[in-house]
Amino acid sequence: MSTPASIYPDIGPPPLAQSTTSPTYTTTQQRMEDDERCAKIKRFVGGAVLIALVIIGWHLYEHFTYDPLHNVPESPTEHEIHEFTRSLYELEMQHNPYLAKVNFQGRTKASYRDDRAPHPLLQVNEDLLASEAVESRTIVLMRRLFDNYELDTHTVEHVTEEEQQEEDEFLRAVLDTPVMKKTMKFLEFKGVATNNRDSQLRLLKDMWFSQYSRGQGRIGSSGFEHVFMAEIRDGTILGLHNWVYFHEQEKQGHLNYKGHIDKLNLEKDGHYLMALRFSFHNINKAYNTLFVGTSPELELSLYTMCFLLSVGQPCGVQLGHVKFSIITHAWDWHGKKMVATAYPSLDK
Repeated sequence: MSTPASIYPDIGPPPLAQSTTSPTYTTTQQRMEDDERCAKIKRFVGGAVLIALVIIGWHLYEHFTYDPLHNVPESPTEHEIHEFTRSLYELEMQHNPYLAKVNFQGRTKASYRDDRAPHPLLQVNEDLLASEAVESRTIVLMRRLFDNYELDTHTVEHVTEEEQQEEDEFLRAVLDTPVMKKTMKFLEFKGVATNNRDSQLRLLKDMWFSQYSRGQGRIGSSGFEHVFMAEIRDGTILGLHNWVYFHEQEKQGHLNYKGHIDKLNLEKDGHYLMALRFSFHNINKAYNTLFVGTSPELELSLYTMCFLLSVGQPCGVQLGHVKFSIITHAWDWHGKKMVATAYPSLDK
């Protein structure tokens, strides 16, 4: 039988469960978490504002300092030029015929005076050298230019209309080669050439065949004469960095090869980079460098690229597995920069 609750007045319903969390503690913890969230938001907003200010400041700097008359294209990276020249040489190996055998003979030094090489440096397949085949056409056309100029830089040059036509024909043939086509695309990408053929012809003609004076105000020199042929100034040999001209002068008895100072074998047999000693018209040149076996278009491409992108500074290139530098210098002629010289360097 049930007992009424009133009989036991001290016994009521069971008490409710008490919370173990202090209201004060809960409020403090929530406040700390809110403060932390606010601090994070402030840091985020502050960082975003700082980045925005930097971006705006940079754009303002560009706006107020930009000068379209002095907007120089970005300098190419060493990696870019190595990749480009390596691919250029792959084209060279596909299209350039084997033309020369090289007889290095004795090794010498720039300070020596004796002859360490009793025989000529080059033995060349004359049939290929004179062939009208596409592969050697640029060599044939270049050889026609060899009798157009005076050796003495102090002798005033008189370039005839026929000689100018020969220069243009040579450059047009060079522009038709895969090697120079690829070079012009690279120079267009770098912002120093266009894809217009006439413009490219004018660029090469101005760079390599414009006449200027190397002294005494007498106009008797050009970049092409100096690099691909030779000049004499006050009893000193200048230039002579092309193997085809070197061979012609050996054959005519004007040049005596006296030994190699250093040499590098490029990827293809018969392609070399040389430092050597010789005499030309009985004038000694103690140190000179040149390519051997390479095409005019490859040499012209390398020199043109390095002159336009890196004149006055060593221009690192790579042909096959060999890395070296091209050196170019400008001659200031009435405010215009002309090719003063261009040659490969074997300096380590």
